[in-house]
Amino acid sequence: MINFRINHMKKTATILILSILQFFCNYSQRNTTENTKIETEDSLKKNLTPNRPIIGLIYESENIRIYGDTTIQKDKIGYSSLKFEPYISFDDYKVSRIDHKRHAELNLNSNKFARNFRTRLREGYSADTANFAGHYTFVYWGCGSPCQSSLLIDRQTGKVYDSPCASLGYDFRVDSRMLIVNPPDTNGFYDDCFYCKPIIYIFDEKTKTFNERQPKIK
Repeated sequence: MINFRINHMKKTATILILSILQFFCNYSQRNTTENTKIETEDSLKKNLTPNRPIIGLIYESENIRIYGDTTIQKDKIGYSSLKFEPYISFDDYKVSRIDHKRHAELNLNSNKFARNFRTRLREGYSADTANFAGHYTFVYWGCGSPCQSSLLIDRQTGKVYDSPCASLGYDFRVDSRMLIVNPPDTNGFYDDCFYCKPIIYIFDEKTKTFNERQPKIK
């Protein structure tokens, strides 16, 4: 009887010890799984998907906003270029007649700035051909970096008229009254800076002035 009780107690103790060991084993495994899950979630929150960058605003100016991978270092963006979309063309302001002759002497007293640049004006006026709006000589020169000044000579009267300043040069035609200040490059792009934007002017034959032509608002 005594031996039976001892064996029964041993068996009960063994079962109890195994149960305790099983409990701690399950608890440890569950805890490890939960910790791994938490670490994985934290990792995803920090890194998101490795092959999918965070998209946001990486560059902004008056003319453009660039969105991309925000992990890109902004100081590595040298500059951006914009496509110039002309809303009018030189052909829209073609002149009816081209006259290359000089019908009068150069009149340096006709403009308050003319005598300051008389050498440039004389050199430009001595050309055998007109280069702007049918019978005008458009003369321009550098005035610093980046800066260009210009004046316009009427080859029929010899008088000198004011014309726009520029930062990056001019584009014009002998058969058109249209003038582009700061023209784009040969591919039609210009750098995104405050003095690089192309500006279109139309020369008014009656008033002898250049008027900026803005695009029509749709």
